[in-house]
Parts: sequence; C-alpha cells; structure tokens
Amino acid sequence: MAKQLILAVAGSGKTTRILETIDDQKRSLVVTYTHENHRNLEAGLVEKFGRVPPHVTVLTYFSFLYRFCIRPFFSYELRDRSFTWKLPAFRPFWKKSHPRHYLTEGRYLYANRAAKLPLEFGATKEITARLERHFDQFLVDEVQDFASNDFNLLLALTKAGLDFSLVGDFFQHTFDTSRDGNTRASLHTSGLDAYVAQFRNEGIDVDQTSLDKTYRCSPSVCDFITETIGIPIASHRTDESNVRLVEDQAEALALANEPANVTLFRSDYAKYACNANNWGRCKGVNTYENVCVALNPKTLKHFLDGKMQELPDETRHKLYVACSRARGNLYLFPEKFVSTLKTGHQV
Repeated sequence: MAKQLILAVAGSGKTTRILETIDDQKRSLVVTYTHENHRNLEAGLVEKFGRVPPHVTVLTYFSFLYRFCIRPFFSYELRDRSFTWKLPAFRPFWKKSHPRHYLTEGRYLYANRAAKLPLEFGATKEITARLERHFDQFLVDEVQDFASNDFNLLLALTKAGLDFSLVGDFFQHTFDTSRDGNTRASLHTSGLDAYVAQFRNEGIDVDQTSLDKTYRCSPSVCDFITETIGIPIASHRTDESNVRLVEDQAEALALANEPANVTLFRSDYAKYACNANNWGRCKGVNTYENVCVALNPKTLKHFLDGKMQELPDETRHKLYVACSRARGNLYLFPEKFVSTLKTGHQV
C-alpha cells in the first residue's frame, strides 16, 4: 500500500493533486480541516465527475473523528452529546482512564481530547479495520494543521491496509486542529526537517519536489515571500507583477476601496467597510487578483527594520498565507492608513 506525504507550496495545486489521485475504481475517503477546503474539494469533484460520486466521501476532520472514530466505539457507554470546543477545566483533575477526562459535566466531548480516546483505550485496530472495510484510499488535505492528539491518531491510522496520501504546506500551518497540554507541543516549532522526520519514522514516503512551485503567484510575489518573510517559494510563471509598500494614505484608501481588490488584516476584518478578510482566514481562497496586506504596528516595524523573518512563526505563516493569495499585484501598507474604514471610527 502506498503511503505518502506531499509537501506543497501555496498555489501549487494541492486540491488538483488530491482530485487526480482519486481513482474511479476505488472507494475514497477525503478528509480536510476547513469548511472552505471541503467546499473546494466537492466543487472539484463535481467538475471532474459531474457530481460527488457515490464511491467518494468528503468529510471535515471533526466530522470524520466523531462519526467514524468515536461514535461507533464509545458513544453507547459515554452517552456523549457530541463536541464542545471549550478547553477542559484545570480543576478537578481527572485521570485519562476516567470518562470525565474526556467529558464535561453535561456529557459533551472535549474536542481537543476526542482523538485521545481511541489511542488510550486501544480502539485504533478496530478503526483501521473499519477503514479497510469501507475504503481503498484515504486522502488528507491541509495535513499541516493536524496537531496534538489528532496528529497521533492520524499516524496510527496510516497503519491501515489502504493507500494514504497526505497533502499540505508546513508553512501554512496557521491553526491547530486541537491542543492538549504538552502533547506534540514542538511538532510545528522544531522546523521542517523535524516535522518531516515524524512521517519518515512511520514508514511514510515524503515528496518535497512535485508541488514545490506555485501557479498562482508571480516570480515577483515569490521573491518577496522568500527574501522578506523567509519562506521559500518559487513560481511556474515568468511574468512580473507589482509588489511594493504604499506610503501614501490616500493611495492606500483608494486601493482598499476598490471592490476588485481585497484587503487582508491580521485580525478583525469584519470591522472594516471594504472587501476584506484576515491573513489566516483566507487560507484556501484561490480567487483573489490584487491583494492589499494591512500591516499591524508590530509587523510594520519588523518590515521597516528588515526583520520580518524574526516574527513569531504563527504571524509569519499567516502573513505568508496572505501574500500568497495574490495572483496579480501585492500592496502592503500600515493598518492605520485604512482606520477610517473601521466601524465606529471617530473622526
């Protein structure tokens, strides 16, 4: 059985690769973290097959976790009421052998510990057997966002006797599926080589070359990301685009007010009266042409000092996501330049 991790840069065709891997003669399970990517994958299937074919199942990760790994094996005894995204209370302390380690008083499962259940209580063999009964191939999109107990469970499931294809971009790690204390706390902080080693140690082949160039971004945008943000990315394209810092407030406002442009913020995009999104939230979006990136004060200072590579990884990765949305021009300007577009702004 083929088991492979494919590392891909932004805009290199991750979704296309997954769709190409789906075999019309095989029963396929496709799991992704975000609802945005779930919609993209289903749209791609409709384009390829004319519909979502009956032999292909597309699920968000937590739907898969609950419906396939938790409910059939634990819900009868636990009498749980699905997930809560609240974190477990520090007090009282419940040992991992006790149901209350995983459940609230109201019997909701802590989402950050749900994957720990089959690992702690030896259900992974039953889950892998169930996978083998229902599917021939298991494809995972945005694998870089799997963390903590979810990452451990994913590795355990790759022991199943079916093909596995795990696709993701290490540097687009902007969200964790969950966190649970120190479980896999260094997974994304020890660097790419250490991350890749986790898969190789499990006998999973690693492909770092077939999706190492972007179709979306121009060489100009790629050079900026590589040289300024410090995340390597190259382009299949040969044309150039405009990448620059906008230093005039009137120009920044004009760019942000242009409906065809999108302005991406560190946070709170919904408070701005323009076509907007957040840096991390726009992951998976493939429709932006010209992109404006509003730099919050801390990021702006790092940019002006030539020290963007020293930003915290979470910020740097989200900034990479934002900049790599640009099919056309990329403009950067201080967030304060568009403060008048913010709801409740006082003149």
